[in-house]
Amino acid sequence: MAKRLVVVIAGVTCGGKTTIANRLTNTFNSISILHQDDFYYTEYDKHLESIPELNYHAWDKISAYNMDKMMIAIDSQTSDILVLEGILLLDDIRIFNLADLIFFTVLDKEICWSRRETRTYLPPEPPGYFDKYAWPEYEKHLEMIKNKTNVIFLNGVDSIDFNTSVVVNQINELLLNLKK
Repeated sequence: MAKRLVVVIAGVTCGGKTTIANRLTNTFNSISILHQDDFYYTEYDKHLESIPELNYHAWDKISAYNMDKMMIAIDSQTSDILVLEGILLLDDIRIFNLADLIFFTVLDKEICWSRRETRTYLPPEPPGYFDKYAWPEYEKHLEMIKNKTNVIFLNGVDSIDFNTSVVVNQINELLLNLKK
């Protein structure tokens, strides 16, 4: 393969992004995955916005991530296919510009919350954080993305198997076109 293929899987929290990304390793050789969550700043870093009324930080904003560090990690990858996965990847124009394929998962608020409330976050997420901060950030991100013509939307209600097959088929189609 002459050019590395960059696949972005972004979108709603608890929409299946990580599972889909991880399943791609069962289908493709020479693939690597970078998870945006691995690039959070530490809790005490000056980059995290404080939410005094919740005694918590705004973890669902692009400013919570060290995107410069992520870009360095991206540049160091040598696999033929690089998958980038995370909720706010497309808030960084550098990621948007690198992407050969962009997938964006969507869910309605009630389903998203029902999934999210079963997760354990460290530090623990305080009551009200999802409604006041996490969900509005997703809505802002979705608003920015929904008019882009090169984004493939995945419904997080669909099965992981179905959504993974959509991603695999799109990657295979692009790989075929690159060989022509």
